[in-house]
Amino acid sequence: MRNTLYKLNSSKIFQFSVIFIIILNAITVGISTYDLNPIIKNSIQLLDYAITVFFVVEILIRFFSEPHKRDFFKNGWNIFDSIIVFISLIPIPNNSSYLLLRLLRVFRVLRLISVIPELKKIIEALINSIKKVFYVSLLLFIILYIYATIGSILFGEVIPYRWRDVGVSLITLFQVLTLSSWETVMLPLQEIYWWAWIYFFSFIIICAITMMNLLIAVIVDVTILLGLYQKQIIKFQYQLYLQGKNQHLLQIPL
Repeated sequence: MRNTLYKLNSSKIFQFSVIFIIILNAITVGISTYDLNPIIKNSIQLLDYAITVFFVVEILIRFFSEPHKRDFFKNGWNIFDSIIVFISLIPIPNNSSYLLLRLLRVFRVLRLISVIPELKKIIEALINSIKKVFYVSLLLFIILYIYATIGSILFGEVIPYRWRDVGVSLITLFQVLTLSSWETVMLPLQEIYWWAWIYFFSFIIICAITMMNLLIAVIVDVTILLGLYQKQIIKFQYQLYLQGKNQHLLQIPL
């Protein structure tokens, strides 16, 4: 029985079916936000029930195909999927007081991450790079704070609604950091101070370009190291398998 479930869980058809159902669930969640006639709304609700049943069956297949049942919950992705499926089982009346539960059911779309290996690698890389990203982000905030203080001192009296204090200056510089209509922030000051462009261009080069690329470099570096680490684990496991096979052959009487 367990071998049958294991083969079913490992089959590509089953994996593609899971991905298809998750995408179908995402589509139904999006469609349900529109103003629909009662027939279509009821059909979508029935489809949602069917998708929930499929997710429950899929989790049970994965659980019972596991040789050691305790190991199932040692995998973070299994816990993640189980929580999402459990939330889906909670009945939600059409009431505003249950809005949080209704919103949580939308997160079933996140199950795409756990079933697509490439997405799992990206998330694992992000998790493993949290420490390095934190320090890069801290450095970015320090530079941002320094520029906000300088901007408040230099431009606070000229354009107070953008630079009157450090807090407002941080919000202004965050707009510049995203490069969203940043010229509307610089040009009014450029008309008053000819050297204002030096302040903004240096900030964009240091923060928006250099620091952001540094963040990307950190994540890419961790992704590469994680890939090499996983390859070493697979190689080590294969060596252990060969050693165990050779020992078994040596124990066979001639």
